Amino acid sequence: MPESDAEQLKVAGTILVVDDEILIRLVIAEYLRDCGYKVIEAAQADEALLVLGQSERSVDVVFTDVEMSGSMDGFALARWVRANRPDVDVVLAGSIHRSVQAASDLCDQQDHVPKPYEPHSVRDRIYRLLASRGSRKRDLQSALEEAHAGGGAS
Repeated sequence: MPESDAEQLKVAGTILVVDDEILIRLVIAEYLRDCGYKVIEAAQADEALLVLGQSERSVDVVFTDVEMSGSMDGFALARWVRANRPDVDVVLAGSIHRSVQAASDLCDQQDHVPKPYEPHSVRDRIYRLLASRGSRKRDLQSALEEAHAGGGAS
């Protein structure tokens, strides 16, 4: 959980919330907005794919329900994201038992949120993902700077 508002802003990002149950989607989307995140909403995976396919839209995390109507469920959406947008993290939310194993197969950090969930637990998962992404970027930047400095000294 963020220690301060300033800390929260360091890891703020864009969250794509995908859920075909409008009341659930609206509540979690509004909560995440109140926490400082930019939120895009999609009612089904097909809408999410349109958003993810737009090059001008930056998405950091997809938060999706496992069971949805439409051409694909949350598992299929997570597989698509992993194959086509590896820069985007996925958090799956579901109440069915099989979702735990599938989530661990689809999400690098085994990000599965059991339903019903508390909004703060979703916020905390997203915060941790974005914070770890920030530290991974800083580590990569440091490595690149060291390599560049070492290469220029020769």
